[in-house]
Amino acid sequence: MQRVSSVPTVARPPRLLSVRRVLAPVMLWPAIGLLAIYAVCYVQFALQLARYPFDIDQGEGYDAWSAWLLNLGQLPYATNATYPYYSSNYPPLWSYLVSIPLAWIGPDVMAARLVSTASALGCAVVLGLAARRLAGRTLAGLLAGGFFLASPYVFHTTPLARVNSLALLLALVGISLLEAPTRKRVIFGSVALVAALFTKPTTLDAVVAAIGCALLVRPRHGLLAAGLVAGMGAACLAGFQALTGGAFWVNVVAGNENPFDSAQLTAYMTNFSLLHCVLLVLAIAEAGWLVRRKQWSPWVLYLVTAGAATVSVGKWGAGESYFLSAIAAVCVLAASWIVRFVDNAQSLHVRTALSAAVLLQGLLLSHSIVSAAAPWLPDRGPQSEYLGHAPTLEDLIAGNEIVTEIKRAHGPPLAEDPSFAVVAGQSVVGNATHLHNLYAAGLWDPAPLVSEIRAHHYGIVILNAELYPEPVLAAIGQSYFEERTVRVSGATYHLFLPGTQ
Repeated sequence: MQRVSSVPTVARPPRLLSVRRVLAPVMLWPAIGLLAIYAVCYVQFALQLARYPFDIDQGEGYDAWSAWLLNLGQLPYATNATYPYYSSNYPPLWSYLVSIPLAWIGPDVMAARLVSTASALGCAVVLGLAARRLAGRTLAGLLAGGFFLASPYVFHTTPLARVNSLALLLALVGISLLEAPTRKRVIFGSVALVAALFTKPTTLDAVVAAIGCALLVRPRHGLLAAGLVAGMGAACLAGFQALTGGAFWVNVVAGNENPFDSAQLTAYMTNFSLLHCVLLVLAIAEAGWLVRRKQWSPWVLYLVTAGAATVSVGKWGAGESYFLSAIAAVCVLAASWIVRFVDNAQSLHVRTALSAAVLLQGLLLSHSIVSAAAPWLPDRGPQSEYLGHAPTLEDLIAGNEIVTEIKRAHGPPLAEDPSFAVVAGQSVVGNATHLHNLYAAGLWDPAPLVSEIRAHHYGIVILNAELYPEPVLAAIGQSYFEERTVRVSGATYHLFLPGTQ
């Protein structure tokens, strides 16, 4: 399909056009240099984080433990009715992939973080290729991938031992394959989309965008994609339900229906809009231009579906990772608009203004070394306090203090942060946030765990944010006493020991 410029142009000699295409990017060099710094910082941060054995995000240890269970041949889905009260609330694809290196190195978050980091870098590549196809310029690809890695939301969440990076990568691959649908691309794209759903179901936004665009462009291929995704998805779901006796649905679907918090939604949406304001405006401009020219692109639909999906950030337990798909769509569309505008705008002043706006966007996304060098450009991400910096030697020492206490205890640990137990050579008991959700939904009875707590079955209890359901927390308060607190990676851990009978 022939591209149509978003800026009116007049006929120019071919030589003049060639010269302008070479010189136009010069104005973007400051912004491109800043994006390159962010990319280097991302890789450096991810490698530092990979060597750190403890969680900096509460769910990392749980996700990594699910991978270890798969390595042992156990599906991490149960009724949670008996010890060890553990189940995962995510589908198993990410866990299975991580379980492969765990067979050699043991239950550790390093492999999980490296898988997530590689997936995030893969996302940047896929987005870069998509922007290059859309704009017809390699420069657009560099900007799209660069802005993705530059976002503090991406910096904070994608190197973690969580499912988000892989889920997004599979979703982006599926969208890219269905961008120009052929029978072969539809088959592979549908497989990628199903894989994304069975990594994290929230990738439904990508499925709707990819299939929706295919239906607009080539209805027969769109129907084929819809049938393949529905058929394979239903077959996989039925298989997991049969293998787990129905526990898969309870844990992965019903267990993720968290309470809604409108104040949290407002705070996150405001922060996201302000930090990514220039990219959002340019992406909307590009989407509008494509729609007016009837150039149907799945990235336009993805902007809509991913934007709508960000509303789910208002539920309890959500965070910056809920914006990753929206950031991906915005980066592709905004990069395409930037390059075509700079290439074709006749006014030097207009091109200069746009280049300044792009640089301003880079400064708004400040974090890591940029924030350290310029204190007036702080990391403004909502989760920056906990996820915006690499763990220090002091954090490692403090974490090992907790490990020592676990080893001294007479009985298994009950910890909201499971990485301490794993490093101490213990098994993980309970998935605090997940049990909280199941209890709130009326799907879990805490009585057996409460009885064990009252009987001092656990040698030590470690709390951070009091994530367990209220009956469990009440039993801890009645049967254990707080022996000390330890500060690790910006979080305060409360260590409880058994009280007198």
